[in-house]
Parts: sequence; C-alpha cells; structure tokens
Amino acid sequence: MTSSLLHTDRVMIRNLQLDVLIGVYDFEREAPQRVIFEIDLHTDNRPAGRSDNVQDAVDYASVTQLITDISMQSEYQLLEALAEHVAAAVLAKFMTVLVIEVTIHKPDIMPNNVQVAIAITRHRQSGEI
Repeated sequence: MTSSLLHTDRVMIRNLQLDVLIGVYDFEREAPQRVIFEIDLHTDNRPAGRSDNVQDAVDYASVTQLITDISMQSEYQLLEALAEHVAAAVLAKFMTVLVIEVTIHKPDIMPNNVQVAIAITRHRQSGEI
C-alpha cells in the first residue's frame, strides 16, 4: 500500500437533492423523482491545506455540477446504474480522487416514511483511467 492510501482525508458532499427521471415501474417514469446524493471523495488534502490554493484541491463545486449534469440527462431504471455512472465519471475527471463512495437516497418512493437508499464504493485501480 502506498503512503497516499494510508491517510483518511475526504471531501464530502451531503444533501445534494435533484429531481431525476429514474425507476422501474411505469408510474416512476411519468415524472422526475427526488433523489438525494451523499458523496465521499477520498483524496490527499495535504497539498491544498499547505498551499491554500483551490488548484490543489478537489473542487466540490465542479464535482457537484458533474453529478447534476449526469443526473439531469439520465433515464436509468436503477439507482445502482446511476451510482455506477457517477462514480466512473468522477474517477475519470478528478485524478486525485482515489476512492469514491456514492450513496443515493430515494426518499419519496415508499409509504409510511420508509427510507431507501443504495451505496457503492469504487477504487481507482493502478493504471486505471
């Protein structure tokens, strides 16, 4: 394991709420539904901490915009598919992100305030992307 993987620095995005066309059932395909993203980006924050320069950081505004763009253009049936697309895109665009954790909540789909979500974790592989 390299030293860059020994730390636990993260950039976290919470409560990113978007209206997305997603779902398996016909009634879900009639109109966009609210989904809520939670994203953890494992990266080395030391360069940004030392320099105080956004060029040395993972720009969470850019990550948020990428997730928004993907979500607004998607018509996936499954949250899992949307999460995979988001994870792959973030790892492809932000080379300093070593691991991404994507959780997507679908808060309005179940009765009685039952909360459902999916979560995935994807790692940058050596020589990948």
